[in-house]
This record gives sequence, C-alpha cells and structure tokens, in this order.
Amino acid sequence: MTDSMIYKLIQKDLKINQTPILLWSLPAVAGILTANLIPGLVAANIGFCLLASAIIGAGIHMVTHTVLFDHLKGTHIFIMSLPVTFKQYTLSKLLVNIGVFYVMWALLSAVCIYVTFSQGILPMGSLPMMCMVLLSVLPLYSLILSVCIITQSIGYTVVTAVTSSFATPAYLWAVVYWDSVGTYVWGNQAVWNITVYSIMIAQVLIAIIIPVLTVMIQFRKKDFI
Repeated sequence: MTDSMIYKLIQKDLKINQTPILLWSLPAVAGILTANLIPGLVAANIGFCLLASAIIGAGIHMVTHTVLFDHLKGTHIFIMSLPVTFKQYTLSKLLVNIGVFYVMWALLSAVCIYVTFSQGILPMGSLPMMCMVLLSVLPLYSLILSVCIITQSIGYTVVTAVTSSFATPAYLWAVVYWDSVGTYVWGNQAVWNITVYSIMIAQVLIAIIIPVLTVMIQFRKKDFI
C-alpha cells in the first residue's frame, strides 16, 4: 500500500509536469545534434551549453513546481487530507525530482564524454577531471533539493543554489592545481590515481547522504508547520 501511494504521487507530479519536461528536452536534443553533427570546438561548446541549460532548467522547474508551488498554493494541505502519510509525501518528492534530474544528467554526461573524446576536443588525460566536474553536479543538486524540501522556502533555496554554485567551481579549480590531478590533465593518457578515485567517491557519497539525511529529518516531523 505504501509503495502504491508513493507511485501514485510520483505519477501525479510527472503527469502535471510532462509538458514542461518535454519542452526542456527540446534544447537538450538540439544540443546533442549540434555537438554530434557539426565538427569543431565552437559547435561542441554550443551543444554542451544547450544541453546543460536544458538539464538545469528542468531540474529547477521540477523543484519549483513539485515542492515550492505545492507549499505556496496549499496543494500539500489537500494532499495530506487524503490517505497519504507525511513519509510517503516526502519520499515521492525526493524520488520524482531525483529521477528526472538524474536521467537528464546521465544524458549530458554521456554526450559530453563521447563528443569530447571522439572528436579529439580535449586529450584523454582530461577524462578524470571531466568525470569529477560532471559528478560535482550531483551533490550540488542534492543539497538544493534537500534544502527546498526541508524548509519549503524560496529564499533559503535560492541562497543555497547561489552559494553552492560558486563553491563548486572553487573547489574544482583547487583540485586542478593539485599535482596528482593537474599534472596529467593535458596528457595523452587518462591517469586514475587515489586522489581522483577519492574525490569521485566522495562526490557520489555526498550526493547519496544528503537525501538520506533529508529523509531522516523529514520523518521526524509530524506536519508541514
């Protein structure tokens, strides 16, 4: 019964947002076609920008419409008047947002890696750094989504998004200057050392731990107030 109700809540959010998701998919498709069909660095950059913009736009749209708008319009109060528990509501919001974002993120990652190295835009030595850059998006998104669900506040969500968006490039730039990473970026062979593995594992773990902590915090709550 619990799984069935969570599925219905997810289905409800997907149905309401299916048109915006499809619309955000259009620039993503345009980015893929541009990066793959038109040779050269400029076309690849345009394609990556279109694809990244579509993924970020879809992610922000889902968070805004499934969590913040629910709170502003009072939709969550109506939903909670149904045979739905607070735990089911929280899990459905996490799963629907993470599901949509991760699918589009996987698409971006695959296209970036394929186009970059099939067209020789960057040397193979930059592959570990690219993987770290792509993975850095996951904890960033998890943090924004979790703050949004816990606080249901536009202000806190915006501050978190802006702050983490500046902090993420800052630590990535710091990583590039480490000898164990930066030395090999422009080489012809990808070097997977302990530093690279440690950073990538940490990024994945943080992306997992944040939603888990969110669930633990939310499960302690009795209502939305």
